Amino acid sequence: MHIINELDAGGAERVLTRIACHNAKTGGPKQIAVSLMGEGVYGPDLRAAGVELHCLGMTSGLRDLPGAIFKLARLMHRHKPDAMMSWLYHSDFISTLAAALSGRGTKRLAWNIRCAEMDLAQYGRSTRIVLKLLAKLSTHPAIIAANSHAGQRHHITCGYHPKRWAYLPNGFDTKEWTPDPGAKQKLCCELDIDPTKSIIGMVARKDPAKDHATLFAAIHKARHQGHDIHLVLVGDKTDDLPIPAELEGHVSALGLRRDVAKLVPAFDIAVLSSSFGEGFPNVIGEAMACGVPAIGNDVGDVAEILGGTGKTVPLHAPEKLATAITELLSEDSDSKTFRKAAARQRIIDHYSLAAMNDRYLTIWDGLAGNRDLPEFDFPKELNDLG
Repeated sequence: MHIINELDAGGAERVLTRIACHNAKTGGPKQIAVSLMGEGVYGPDLRAAGVELHCLGMTSGLRDLPGAIFKLARLMHRHKPDAMMSWLYHSDFISTLAAALSGRGTKRLAWNIRCAEMDLAQYGRSTRIVLKLLAKLSTHPAIIAANSHAGQRHHITCGYHPKRWAYLPNGFDTKEWTPDPGAKQKLCCELDIDPTKSIIGMVARKDPAKDHATLFAAIHKARHQGHDIHLVLVGDKTDDLPIPAELEGHVSALGLRRDVAKLVPAFDIAVLSSSFGEGFPNVIGEAMACGVPAIGNDVGDVAEILGGTGKTVPLHAPEKLATAITELLSEDSDSKTFRKAAARQRIIDHYSLAAMNDRYLTIWDGLAGNRDLPEFDFPKELNDLG
């Protein structure tokens, strides 16, 4: 049983959908997904794959908290899941209380951390309260998983002290996320732009963490240096972003799209300008799987994921981001071809969907009591916490 706050377009929601649908379609263990709120963007995908979905109808704020806890406890008692995995802070908190009330107990529960350092000033008071409570409750789940070294490090500084940690990096279906030589022409036709332009793309919802302002400034600087760049923004509410006057006509904000795997191969470069909150950003791995060189701000595990196939830049540094963009655009044809191939190969070698699924299955098996809980250590070279 997976428990998550909601199923709208976000990285955690996407990975939950990916792993649950994969197991539902391939004969893995039965998958039950519980959204504390509604079915959002990914609910129909889960249902279509054969995942049993329950939506508790909780609204934002604390008013519905007691009801959500008791509803979830009843679901746990009724279904008696062998393993339970909560995703995101509010779900961790509610799942821990519900598991205790249901009789299933927290020995079958894993928390799945999907972020690194958060700027909590950008979020509601309830998030700050819940994070403090989770630090005190962190000995209760059988295991706490994190998809990044940065996420583990940050939560230790927040006071998390679990029985054990596990490294659960994201994985990607390289048949879905794959190069498409014709994608750029198709996108240029859709947007009515010249295909000789360099397309820089960012897939990220409108959110303070994504720092679109830095991206806009960097694109303006790169264009000023003589590069004919068109910026493509994909993500929820990006079509509401105010476009700077100096970039009018050079930005296409597409909003929420369900065909992102068809759009990303059209990019010449994928960028992620996030300034906080990222652990293992899906969009970096997805771009690499499509053979698209990526540039990311130095947040979370971006540098580790790229592995030298792209570039990292400091936070809030539009000059550095513009330089990285111009350097990649200025490479010769052979260098570009090599970089694209290396990016895709790194995902195949280190972050495949099969490898991710094997880790999840092993943890679920351990929670069910069929084997000892695994020792999925964080790679030593990046784990400076011992």
